[in-house]
Order: sequence, then structure tokens, then C-alpha cells
Amino acid sequence: MKTWTNGKIYTMDGLILNTLYVSDSGVILSQPDNTQNQVIDLEGQCMYPAFIDCHMHLMGYGQHLSRGQVKHLRSKIDILNYIRQHLTKPVTYIEGYRPCGITKEDLDHISDEVFIYLRHEDYHGMTVNSLTLNKLEITSEHGILFENEGTKAMQSIDKHSHETLVSFLEKAYQSLYQFGLIGAHSDDLFYFNGYEDTLKAFQEASLSYPFFAHLLIHHETLHDYVKKGNVIDNHSFLELGAVKMFYDGTTGSQTALMSVPYTTGGFGERIRDQKTFITYVKAARNHDLPVAVHVIGDKGLEEVCEILKAYPVKKGLFDRIIHASYATPKALELLESLDVFLDVQPQFITSDFPQTLDYFQSLPHHIFPFKTYDHLNINYGLSSDAPVEIPNPILGMYAAIFREIDGVVFQPEERLTRMQALLGYTTHAWTLTNQKGGYLKPGYPAHLVITDQDIFTTPKAQFKSIKVSETYVFGKQVFNHKKT
Repeated sequence: MKTWTNGKIYTMDGLILNTLYVSDSGVILSQPDNTQNQVIDLEGQCMYPAFIDCHMHLMGYGQHLSRGQVKHLRSKIDILNYIRQHLTKPVTYIEGYRPCGITKEDLDHISDEVFIYLRHEDYHGMTVNSLTLNKLEITSEHGILFENEGTKAMQSIDKHSHETLVSFLEKAYQSLYQFGLIGAHSDDLFYFNGYEDTLKAFQEASLSYPFFAHLLIHHETLHDYVKKGNVIDNHSFLELGAVKMFYDGTTGSQTALMSVPYTTGGFGERIRDQKTFITYVKAARNHDLPVAVHVIGDKGLEEVCEILKAYPVKKGLFDRIIHASYATPKALELLESLDVFLDVQPQFITSDFPQTLDYFQSLPHHIFPFKTYDHLNINYGLSSDAPVEIPNPILGMYAAIFREIDGVVFQPEERLTRMQALLGYTTHAWTLTNQKGGYLKPGYPAHLVITDQDIFTTPKAQFKSIKVSETYVFGKQVFNHKKT
């Protein structure tokens, strides 16, 4: 057995312990057993249940770590220079672009012989050169593609080998362990080599890297799920979840469906008309499955809630709403009446603001209303949407707790407490899984994270400097900062 001592151990059920006992099988004990004891000195550090990210793209994150990206660049000249320096034949694919005026003409000047794909940081847009437009048979004045056309562009890129997909996941897991993450709810099964091969890559990666992957079933792959059945029943680290579908776009692309107009005069868009969207919901219900809906705009959220109320999820299950960044009063009222779980992204506050608010002619009713969701007892978990944001729960907690942008606190009434933010990455995050976790108490698996500073007491000025020292799955170490 192992005994951790000489630190603060937060059980998440109201207790702070000095000592934690864990059996050789990785289960937390109430007292020492009779096996040989390994004593581990925490040296005054803090321990919590290991973190879970409630919405990200695991394979997409691994791909992001393996490819060129310009998320750190903001000027048009710097980005174009980066593309020139990283030009590869026959295809150049660059991620993380925050739109700053680059058009197909700019990319044509770089090359008219290489297919250039510049993916926007919100992953809902793509800027391409003329050669790529011709390949796609798309007419576009500036080469800037959104939503369905952007998806078509992505699907035109050659598929990766199976071995590459496995390597993406392995790279992602190694990175996520460093942030104290041992699991994530992920949307990947449609975007790579198809449902079956992508799922096999997850199965292979889990043999070497213990990581809990709760995988959404994209509505375009529902037929594959039905045909194959739940082929990962009783798998230690993999499980299939709700049926993923999109209702609207993003504020960055001005395609999120809003109740207030954008400065351009529009209100956003529905990715699919309501009739088509309802057919997707019905298809999931025909197989007793919940749905997981991407919706950012407040009008979009209201309409989605109305549809979910008309076509309710099977009793005992929860639908998921991914993002729910803006809400109308009616949407809040509807959410209270639904069996629903919200996957929200606190880091959007610090990355999107204040420029996002400039897109609107007037302020929406509720903007990232995390405290309101908590007050209304609406189920939620916190997440990064990586690779859109850095999947570091400390950064997510900071944004949720302080809501500070450039020294100004935005809507302080919507700040979460430190406990609420931690729950969003721990206890709450296990709600929709078939696994047991989120507490450090007897009978629970020893999924642990150790930090060098205390999440509950570290001052705001130092909070983002909190570092993960060690991460454990079933009592076995998967990350130690001293070994990296």
C-alpha cells in the first residue's frame, strides 16, 4: 500500500486530511492494511481528485501539438511570414489563426502550387488560397470559409495513417497529465479516419496510457454506432456517450444565433434548419441516446431547449449542451426544467473579451452566466474546448473565479467560488460517466493530483502560477514534474 502524508488532502466532501491510504490495487482505504507500506511525503503540498476536462477534442489536441500553429501570433505580417517559413508540398495546414485580414490573395502570393489551409482559432472557419478553392469547387471572394464550407475544406485533406492517429492521442495524453488531467469528454469520431479506425486508435492508445476518454458519437457516425453496437462496453478507460450535433456557430465568425443583432446587422445562423435538426434528435432518441448540442448564442440556446423539451431524453439520462455562453431569461427557465448538463468554457472569457462584445449592437441578457447556472441548480462541468484553449484546469479555474480581463472584473456577480470551480473539474465532471471518481474517500479509486500551491488560498496574483507536481491514476504515477 501507499501512504501520502504531511500535506493538505481535499476530499471534496468537506474534509481536509493530512494522510491518505491507498491499496496496491489503487483504491482509497479508511485505514492502513497489512501490506508493505510506502510512505510518500507531500512536503506541505496539496492533493485533490485528478482533473477531468468536460469538453475537448483529444485527437484534435494531439494533432494540434504535432502541427504548425500561429495562436501565438497576432499581426498579419508575422502570420504570413510563418506560413512562408513552414510551407510544405503538396499541402500546408496551419492552425490557431485569429482573423486579422488575411485573404486568398495573400496566400496566393505565398504559393500557387501548394494547397494552403489556414484554420481559424475557433475551429469553425478556414482561410484558403485559390488553388484550394478550385479543388473544393467553391466560389469565395476572399477565400474565407465558415461552418459547412469550412468542414468541406477539412474533409478534403488526406487522411492520416492509423499509426499517426495513435501517436496524436499518445502525445495528447502525455501533455494532459502535466496539467493534472486524467480524463476528458471528447468529440473526435467523425473528423479523422472514420468511426471504426478512430475508435481503434483510442483503444490502442489506452493500452499504454491510462486516460479516461468519454467519447461523443457525432450524428454523422450514428449509423456506425448502431451497426457495430457499443463495442467498448466494460472497457476500463473508454466509453461512448451522447450523440454530438451542431445548432449554431461561433461569435468569432458571427454565426452564433443571438437574440441581439451583430453590428453587421445579422443575428447569426442555424447550422441546420430546425426541421433537419429535429430529425437528428429523433434519430438519437430512437436508440435511447442523449444528445450533446453545440450552441453558443442565447437565441440558439433557447430554441435548443424548446426542442429538447418537446423530445425529452430517456429517464435517468442527461442531454448535454456544449458552450451555452449566452442565455436569454426564457432559456434559463427552460434549462431548469430539463435533464441537462452544461459543458462550459471559462477561458473563453479571458480569450474572447472584450473584443467579442464589440460584435453586438447591444449586450446580450446573460453572458457566460456560470454563477446563475449554479444558483439555478443546473448541472455543469468546466472545460477548455482544446485545442481552442490551453487545456490547463488552473487557467480555467482562474477565469471562472476571477473573471478578470486586463485588470477589470467582468460581471463580478457571475464569479464562481474556488470550490465551485474545482468541483467543475473534478466531482461534477464524473456525473455523466460510468466510472467512479471525483472524491478522495474510502472506496474511491486513487485518481490524484498534487499541486505546489493551494487552490483555495493562493492569492489571485499568483494563482495562474500554480503547478501540478504529480498525477496518479489508480494510485500509479503517470506524471512527475521532476522527471520532465
